[in-house]
Parts: sequence; structure tokens; C-alpha cells
Amino acid sequence: MQQTTHQTPPATDPDSLRVLGGTIAATCAGFNLRRASRAVTQHFDHALAPAGLRTTQFTLLGALALGGPCDINQLAQALVMDRTTLTRNLKLLRDSGLVWAARSRAGRKIRFELTSAGRETLARAVPYWREAQDGIVTAFGTELWPGLVAELYRLVSGTLALDSLGGSNGSATALDSAVTLHQVTANGHQATTNGIAGPSGHDHTADQNV
Repeated sequence: MQQTTHQTPPATDPDSLRVLGGTIAATCAGFNLRRASRAVTQHFDHALAPAGLRTTQFTLLGALALGGPCDINQLAQALVMDRTTLTRNLKLLRDSGLVWAARSRAGRKIRFELTSAGRETLARAVPYWREAQDGIVTAFGTELWPGLVAELYRLVSGTLALDSLGGSNGSATALDSAVTLHQVTANGHQATTNGIAGPSGHDHTADQNV
């Protein structure tokens, strides 16, 4: 059970807060990881623009290609994304004809998967993604990159374990397992590239279009 730490608030004079601000900028996981995330997102947004996609949309298409038909809870858990943001982005992809939604035979869950246009769009975007990815990997260091990805995976897993809201049901979805497998076994550019593929065939007769 996570314990609440009670500490004395810092002084509020400008000099003390300036020192505190420096400490936050130098050490805070949230500050530095969000700053890095914004830089990387801007880089990929610019690269993917000719394909008509933003980074979040490309990520969703890739996740659906990797995991096949998924419901919104599976996607949210695997991508560590809040349902509101996920729902908004899925709607954009559905409105663009890139994602198809079907209700299960029992009618209790809606599953999302790529349409043929979605697969074509993903394939068309991959060269732009690859060029952007290669630029980041080269700038960071090709030999160091697999280790960084592994450490980021460990950071996500460890942080979710600290948060009672993260993975509280203790069960991994098929998409979780697929993402984990590709992250753990990825070793440089080729393994990552091979992780983006079209989903296996799916029998739509068991579903009802939504």
C-alpha cells in the first residue's frame, strides 16, 4: 500500500523558489520525461505530416496492427492512455475511415481494428516514420538505443506498479503481451520495424458493425 509522505512546505520567497525550480528542472521525472516526450512528438508530427497523420494517430494504427481487434480498455491499458484522449483519437480515425468498430456477438464490447484504408495509410506512413526514427536513434547513439528503450519499459512498469490505478486488475491483455514481447526483444531498427505489420485475418461474421 502506498504511503503518504508528510513534509514541511518550502519557503515561498523568490530566492528559495528559484532554487527549488532548479531542483525540479534538474531531477523531476515528470518535468524531464514530458519535455523529452514533447520534443520527440514534435519531431514525429513533422515527419508524419506528408502521410496525413500525427504521432498519436500513427501509434494507434501501429498498436491495432500489432494487437489485432482490441476494445478500448485493452488499448488504454497497453498504451497507458486515458480513455478520453483515446476515444477522441479513435473517433478521428473512424471518421477518416482508417479504423473499423464492431460490437461483439454478446453485444457487451466494441472492438476496434484497421480497415484496408487504415492498413494502407500505416504502410504509407512507415517510410516517414523510419526516417524520423533513424534520425533520433543516430543522434542518441545506435548502440545505446536498445538499452534506453529497455529502461523506458522498466520505468513504465515500475511507475504503474506504484500507482493503484495502473494495472490494478493484475491481468495482461493480448495487446499488452504483444507490446511487451516486441519491446523486450527489440534490438535496434529492424526488430522495431518488423513489429509493424497488418493484423491477421478476422471473421467479421461474428461481429456487428457499430
